[in-house]
Amino acid sequence: MEALFYIFSFIAIFSALMVISMKNPLTSALYLILCFFAFSGFYVMLDMQFLAVMQILVYAGAIMVLVVLVIMILNISKIKRVETDFHQKFIGILISLIIFVEIIFYIINGSQKKSTGIFTGAVIKKIGNTQIIGEFLFTKYTLSFEIASVLLFVAIIGAYIFAKKKF
Repeated sequence: MEALFYIFSFIAIFSALMVISMKNPLTSALYLILCFFAFSGFYVMLDMQFLAVMQILVYAGAIMVLVVLVIMILNISKIKRVETDFHQKFIGILISLIIFVEIIFYIINGSQKKSTGIFTGAVIKKIGNTQIIGEFLFTKYTLSFEIASVLLFVAIIGAYIFAKKKF
């Protein structure tokens, strides 16, 4: 099991680095799909098969089709690259170093606390992840769920209006 964790970690880190280093946006989108598949592997390792399938269907499927469609519609490869000045590069490197130091600090000083929740592992295996997620979405987090659905609906309408405009 530990070997799978390292394999999925390597795939996720490698594909994430390739997403930000590729010059072609379509190639970056394909590496992002690979990263999503690695994350779904993590979900399977955590016995969250429903989330793994939703990760693949929603993100690697629907969202990435939308991203690739936008890349093709806008023809991003023909857009001229904007040169960055020294200040932008310096700020980017500084923020990257700060985040890297925080990660190292957490690895060195972080404690291995087990997460606690209202459901134990045995209860989750008995009831099932899908039922627990459904109960939370439609009881405790109903308002958040409805706001997210309205936001997605507005995004779909905006994408439709944006696609109808002549470029």
